[in-house]
Formats: sequence, structure tokens, C-alpha cells
Amino acid sequence: MPDNLFRPRVNEDIRRRSYYGKFIFNSHFLIFLTIAGGVFIYSLLGILQTLEPSVWLDLIASAVVALFLLPGYRSLLKPADGIFLLPYETHMGTYLKNAGRYSLMLGISKAVTAAVIALLLLTVGHGAIGIMLFLLLALIHYTVNFHVRKRVINTGISISLMTVILFVMDVLSLILVLQHPVWLILSLVFLLAADRYVKGREHPAFDWNAYIEHEEVQLNRYYRNVSMFTNVNHIDKQFKRRKYLDPLLWKPAGMSFGKEKMYEFLFYRTFARDHDLPMIILRLIILFGIVMVWMGNLYVSIVTGLFGIYVIVLQMSQIYSAQAYLLWPKVWPVDRSFIQKSYVTFSHKAVFAVTLVFGIIFAIVHPGFAYIAFVFPLWGYLTNRVFSRAVYKKEQELSD
Repeated sequence: MPDNLFRPRVNEDIRRRSYYGKFIFNSHFLIFLTIAGGVFIYSLLGILQTLEPSVWLDLIASAVVALFLLPGYRSLLKPADGIFLLPYETHMGTYLKNAGRYSLMLGISKAVTAAVIALLLLTVGHGAIGIMLFLLLALIHYTVNFHVRKRVINTGISISLMTVILFVMDVLSLILVLQHPVWLILSLVFLLAADRYVKGREHPAFDWNAYIEHEEVQLNRYYRNVSMFTNVNHIDKQFKRRKYLDPLLWKPAGMSFGKEKMYEFLFYRTFARDHDLPMIILRLIILFGIVMVWMGNLYVSIVTGLFGIYVIVLQMSQIYSAQAYLLWPKVWPVDRSFIQKSYVTFSHKAVFAVTLVFGIIFAIVHPGFAYIAFVFPLWGYLTNRVFSRAVYKKEQELSD
């Protein structure tokens, strides 16, 4: 029975990734990635021509690679498996091996990308033999790290602590092998010691609860990453209070406590109390801000800022979809036009605040062209207006 389980489950996971991949890697994002990637490589090659060999450059290359030498383990197990698969525990070997191979393949693309960037950095001051040893050791670390992190699930060792230890060990091993090839021996000894240590503390029996819980954590982490680009309905969201956002939640009084303006307050409350949305928008601002600062190119900064605003407006629209269709209209039944008008007022204010941040970043990076930053609020207003109309059109079609 376990041998027949893996194929349907891996196909289900591939379909899930393909489904969300269509929304993430749409034409707009692919154009942005092409432009940003090309400018990044071009600027990096230009910087490399001015750099001198340095241990700090080796440290950067080692850290960049080490960040992606920690592949996660996806067992694809489900809560019910802890009950129905118990009689087949001794026959789960093939299933777990297939899950391990699949997990290794999921992380290989990011590791290869990091290796390419490190390869460019290491052309400064290092020959072909040193670079090949570096890449070989990185491949060994990638494989051993995976097996160590997989075994840790079935022990009492903290997964987070072991991840930090492996990362530090990866950075040190990679930078040492760049200094002299003989350090490769010590790196292999460290890896063997870590693997033996964790293996010696494995539980004699398969810890179903630990593996199932770990799979749920990994799946929710994937959904949270996807939710930065598109709406995901599978995340178990809970509202929570963030005290630093309380100033956004004024107490409605007088005319504001009426059918025309009450929904605007409710939209502010949804945003401030949402489980993920405020942090998603903050991460997007930081991500696109880093790209604008790193590239330093005028046209790339404009495209990056405009695309960042586009993605954030797309995220904001889920507030209307999540609340205007659900409980609020039942508890506070008002004309739909009041809800729509309240959302427009709220979203325009929120988007303006976001565009203001992008405008400030742009003005700091390109002070001589600071006047171009005025295009960001205009773009945010027009984009939000288009998305608002699309949401209302969808709502009208559903109501018909």
C-alpha cells in the first residue's frame, strides 16, 4: 500500500505548484524578472572588474551559497496517515526514499542559482581548481545537510537550532576551503560528526506525529510564500492584535458611526488584524526596495517600483473579497455601494502610503531625478482603480 501512495501525492503537490506558479510567474512578473536579472548580471560583472581579492568577498560568496544548502524535507504525509498507515510502518522505506529524492529536487534550482552567483564572485582571486573544490564541497554539504535535517525530525533535537548550526558550519567550511584545499578534510570530518550525532539520537520507532506536523509546517510555509504574490485560501488564518497598528483604528463617532463610513473602519480593522497581510506587504516593500537600491539603475528602479506597487495592490484587493462576501453584510446589512465606496476610500489611502515609501526610496537612490517619484502615487491610484472595478465586476457576475 505505501508503494502506491507516493505517486498520487507527488502528482498532487506538483499540480498545486503548477497552479500557483501560473499566477506567480505571469507575463508581468516574467518581464520584471528578465529585466531585473539582466541588469543584475550586468552590474555584477561591472563591479567584479573593480574588485580586488579579499577574504570578505570569499565570505559573501560562501554565505550566499550556504543560505541555499539547507533543503527542507517534504514527506507528503497527511494527518490520517498516523492512524491508517501504522500497520505498514515497516514497509514505508520505498515511500520515504522517493519523498527524499523529491525533496532534494525541490531545492536544487535555488542552490544552482546561488552557485552561479558565487562562481562569478570567486573569479576574483581564485583559479579553476579552487572554484571546483568549492562547488564540490557545496554539493556534499547540500546532500548531507538534507539527511541531517531529515533525521532531526525523528529526534528530540531542535530543528531550528540544528539549522543554525549547519548554516554556520557551511559558511566556515566553504570559506576555509577557499583559503587552502587541505581544509576540505576538516569540513568532511565536521559533516560526518554532525550526521553521526543526529543518527545516534534518532528514535528507534518512526515518529508519525513529528513527521506529519513537520509536513504541515512546510506546506503552510509554502502557502505563505505564495500568498506574497496571489491569494491563497488554504492558510489557516487567525486575526491577531498588533499594538503598533492601533493608531489606524480610531473609534468611529458621530457621522462616522453610520452606514456610509462604518465599513471603511472595518476595512482598516481587517488590515491591521490580518494574520499575514501587513507582514506580506512589509516584506514586499523591503524586497523591492533592496532591488532598487542594489541595482542603482534609473530605469530598473522605476520598473521595480511600479511592479512592486502592482503586486501590493493585487494583495490589497483580497481584503474586499474576504470580507465583503462573508460575515459583515449579514451583521451590518447596507447597500453594496456603501461597501464599495468605503473600500475605495480605504484602499486609496493605504496604496498612497505604500507609493510614498517607494517614492522616498527612489528619491534617495536617484536624488537628481527625485521628481520622477511622483509617477508612483499616480500609478498606484490608477492600478488600484482598475483592480477595484475588476472586483466589483466579479461580484456582480456572482450575484447574477
